[in-house]
Amino acid sequence: MSVIVRHYVKSMLLHVLVISVGFAMVMGTFEVIDKLDKIVKFSPSFSDMVMFWLYITPKYFKYLLPMSVLMATLMVFGQASRYNELIAYKAAGGRIKRLFIPFIVIAILLSAADFAVDEYVSSRFNLEANNLLYKIKNKRDRLVYKTTDIWFMEKKDMIVNANFYDPRQKALYYVTAFITKGNGITEIIKGKICVWEGGRWVVHGGTRYDAEKLAIEPFDAIPLGEFSAINVYEENELIADEMPFSELNKYNKRLKAAGYNNQKSLVDMYAKLAYPFTCLVMMLLGVAISSRFKMGSGLINAGIAIVISLLYWIAYAMAISFGYSGMFGPLFAPWIVPLVFAATGCFLYMKMQE
Repeated sequence: MSVIVRHYVKSMLLHVLVISVGFAMVMGTFEVIDKLDKIVKFSPSFSDMVMFWLYITPKYFKYLLPMSVLMATLMVFGQASRYNELIAYKAAGGRIKRLFIPFIVIAILLSAADFAVDEYVSSRFNLEANNLLYKIKNKRDRLVYKTTDIWFMEKKDMIVNANFYDPRQKALYYVTAFITKGNGITEIIKGKICVWEGGRWVVHGGTRYDAEKLAIEPFDAIPLGEFSAINVYEENELIADEMPFSELNKYNKRLKAAGYNNQKSLVDMYAKLAYPFTCLVMMLLGVAISSRFKMGSGLINAGIAIVISLLYWIAYAMAISFGYSGMFGPLFAPWIVPLVFAATGCFLYMKMQE
């Protein structure tokens, strides 16, 4: 029996790898084509477009891995069901539920792998993709550095440090602007909040330190000009896409400490934990469906997988939207759909006929 399991495991993993990588490459190509009409006027080089494609492809691998698991499951066990291999397996004394246990374990490992891709690859590559877009459009590097906070150089004579940035409110919190001249700092401006007002950034409620006059002066508001270095966030790029779970967790703690309503950011953070769980959900659904029904050809099985995945993503997107709006709690919103589908898959799995 172990020979049969090894055969199915090898076939399953090969299908998952080919499908997920293939679809990710295709979707990455589509995004490059979609962006091309917006940036072609900036004359991007061929190498820049290739690098952009390489940076965004892991994002689609992360999103498409669960669908690839379902499609691979239906194709491998659908074929086994079609040619009565599962019936022969049961006739030889095998237990169908036990046959599928290794694949449940594989799904758990794939869920962990999906989380790891986002934590160590996808988020960081999204940051590089945004940096590259900024460089193409502005012909200079996007000098934004994320350490425990944010640093960026907007002009040759200004370096800005901020505790965190909220793109929805377009506000920088706990800002320090260093004004330089030559090789020295001539002025330091510190404020609690810096907001976009009247086409420029304005620091409110802070202190101004004049290094040349050795003077300290409190102020209500001081304009700093325009910060194009962070404008990439205003182009429908979510800050969560650039942050792995560990960084987003720290970001939310800082928002909470500042007394800010961080509902959307919390939903995004919990979604980074919930979405990889979809690999296990899809495996449960796949083995339950393929064991209960006589499946068709590979194309039909692939079509069934796409339909189920679309229904899942639509429901998941709606739950996330309800979470953003505050109708669902930030923890409940990203987990409700995976748990409901997982419960359905578990129910069908337990009802399998031996």
